[in-house]
Amino acid sequence: FDTGPSFFSGLNPTIPPKLSNPLRTILDAIGEEVECEKYTTFGLEFPEGSYIHTPGFGKKDGVLDKVSGSKAMAQWENMMLKMEPLAAAVDAMPTAALRADAAVALTAGQFLPNFAKTNPLENLKLTKPFSSVLDGAGVKDKFTRNWLDLLCFCLSGLPSKGTITAEMAMMMGEFYETDAVMDCPKGGAKSIVDALVRGIEKRGGKIFLNSHVDKINLANGRANGITLKKNKRIVTAKKAVISNLSVWDLFKSGIVDNSAFPDKFVADKKETPVGKSFMHLHVAFKATKEELEMLQAHYMYIDDWEKGIEAEDNAVLISIPSVHDDSLAPSDYAVLHAYTPATEDYTRWENLDRKSEEYKLLKEERSQ
Repeated sequence: FDTGPSFFSGLNPTIPPKLSNPLRTILDAIGEEVECEKYTTFGLEFPEGSYIHTPGFGKKDGVLDKVSGSKAMAQWENMMLKMEPLAAAVDAMPTAALRADAAVALTAGQFLPNFAKTNPLENLKLTKPFSSVLDGAGVKDKFTRNWLDLLCFCLSGLPSKGTITAEMAMMMGEFYETDAVMDCPKGGAKSIVDALVRGIEKRGGKIFLNSHVDKINLANGRANGITLKKNKRIVTAKKAVISNLSVWDLFKSGIVDNSAFPDKFVADKKETPVGKSFMHLHVAFKATKEELEMLQAHYMYIDDWEKGIEAEDNAVLISIPSVHDDSLAPSDYAVLHAYTPATEDYTRWENLDRKSEEYKLLKEERSQ
């Protein structure tokens, strides 16, 4: 199954890259491309009705016009004007150039002249909640606020009051520029991974799968390698060890010696609050080519705005990548992936044995 329902944008090698797209920056740096199918629409299933989202969402005859009318459209236009200098500030610095050590002067310094074209006072808004920008732009239409809260939630797991403006400045441009398009990677999201793997291997790098890491080795205050579980084999790092473990797995599992870090640092990391989880459903279904042509590749569903977008099972995202790529399933079949975004309480699953009947029954119950 394809991983969907992620929205990919800016990956298509036929479209000029943006500095704000880190994945495209990496692909260009390693000389690899991902073949993509371009598309511009996706479906909305809301209490107000069924709609097709396009880059013209806030323009005449767009979804906002159909739901809320001209007053809301005027508020949307004012918001987009407020977002223009913020989007320019985001585009001025490649995310790949940002780092937390002194070498940032080398990686980011070359792009500082780009900020000469931006307003320093406007740039300060990038770290504030997106809701403050909406308030400043006079966005009061209820449907508009609900929609933007949903977009924020899909992006960050938080509504507009908890999502920083910098994230939305990039996303709004990707969705609502006149020539905005989205990309469906041919072969599914796996093709992105394959491109990154090619980039590593053609430069002499190696990738080891099914290699359980037992320990991250430390020496003289630095991580200098790892110890594998099998045969306790030690792999020495030439420069650094990069870990994508969660803070809980890193500091609670024993994989690293916590005494090498300040006590307060470790305590703070361990106390990082756990957010809600995602519930995923993968389905294969029969569908002819003609039937798929009648569908959108993505749908966003809301049961009831009044419940709040963070309410359990209230928001569902659906991806049907077979709409744009018939290689993902056998002939006359399609794949579908649906998930609830950060609304599933993990505590009901946490202590269950995945081989138990109780787990199977809960899985069946929550998938309905």
